Amino acid sequence: MNDLASMQSTVVMDPPPAPKRASPGRPGESALTEPGTRRSTGDGRATLHVPPAPADSEFADLLEHYRALIRARAIPYPVAYRFVKELGHGRQGVVFLATRHGARACLTHHAIKLFDPGIYSSAARYWTDMGRIAKQISLLQPINNVNMVSSDFYEECNGIGYMHMQIIDGVDLQFLIDGKHMEIARSRSTPEEWDHFLNVLFRMEDGRVSLQAGLALYILRNVLRGIAVLHANGFIHGDIKPTNIMVNIQGTVKLVDFGRAARIGEPVNILLGSPLYMAPESHRREPGFIQSDIFSTGLVGLEMLKGRQIASLADSNENNLLDFKTTLASRIEQYLPNEVLGNIEFIHVLKHFLEPDMVNRYDSAREAESGEHSLMSARQWLSDSERECEYERELEAYLHKLVDEDTGTLNPHFAADNLTAVIEV
Repeated sequence: MNDLASMQSTVVMDPPPAPKRASPGRPGESALTEPGTRRSTGDGRATLHVPPAPADSEFADLLEHYRALIRARAIPYPVAYRFVKELGHGRQGVVFLATRHGARACLTHHAIKLFDPGIYSSAARYWTDMGRIAKQISLLQPINNVNMVSSDFYEECNGIGYMHMQIIDGVDLQFLIDGKHMEIARSRSTPEEWDHFLNVLFRMEDGRVSLQAGLALYILRNVLRGIAVLHANGFIHGDIKPTNIMVNIQGTVKLVDFGRAARIGEPVNILLGSPLYMAPESHRREPGFIQSDIFSTGLVGLEMLKGRQIASLADSNENNLLDFKTTLASRIEQYLPNEVLGNIEFIHVLKHFLEPDMVNRYDSAREAESGEHSLMSARQWLSDSERECEYERELEAYLHKLVDEDTGTLNPHFAADNLTAVIEV
């Protein structure tokens, strides 16, 4: 299996062994990738790069079209978009904050995700997977849920697929856990306000930031409500992790990035996911089910309480990572702060999330969120002040301390322009 050192971002992983490779481009097929090679990025993270595909003029043109859009920082047609800044990037592509130039100088802001053809072995396989994504958006676009970011439509420019999404003025959960925001918020708060934020939202220990149990419960319950909507429509998210969970400036939790959402039980042909947050069955290249998302959510919950990536404590080899997750539920107490160890129900619930065998996990996101023994019941073990706390309002008050004074909006990187996508030529 692959060496997964420091892989926090979504990566392409080797498909399961198969006696024959499907012919590319036929309707209904999933795209396949060739095994990748490990390579380090400048910031210490590792990614997988697919070896160059065989000479194919159509595919070469497609790759150049993608690079041209990145270089131009714009989409010229069918409607013009100008890229204002990069919001994030991974193996699947790049997400930009973009200005849409509509009729009669109507300028609106949106999130645009460009899908990178470079992770596929041919143009046919790229377009086959774009067809899957287009169908997925067709099915999910009508859904209006407060805990899900909306994906409006799929379009193409010069054969390059892109997804038009709702822009969120907010920060992701990883940003909150990293704690880089603390100094800015503290400098803009009164001593009384700062003490309140530390009492209600955050906990500082040995220079590391973690979330208070009540806040972690609030975030987990809202994530599960978003996941439940996906599951009810026959999809699993497939990549639950802190960077795919956002909190907007009103304190509302939103699940983002459905680019690798797959049908429940769909066979694995291409596996795009984050190894640190994968369920055990995903490491074994088995189909994903509702319980796979639940396991990943449990890992995120543990990370919020611990203030660091739990799975990163394992050896980077994937076999060792799988072994680590297989035994995690039985020793969960060693990763929990003292404040949580007294909440027996919360510990029981987290163990249920992290059962190595999916048949022993919750049957549904709704059961995990509000069933008989669930996050709802764990909430009853919190202190009176935690149970009565309106975490949405508390997060809103805190995030307003981070608003950029020039733009009036949140900027998780606090930079005027953080365009960092690398174009390989």
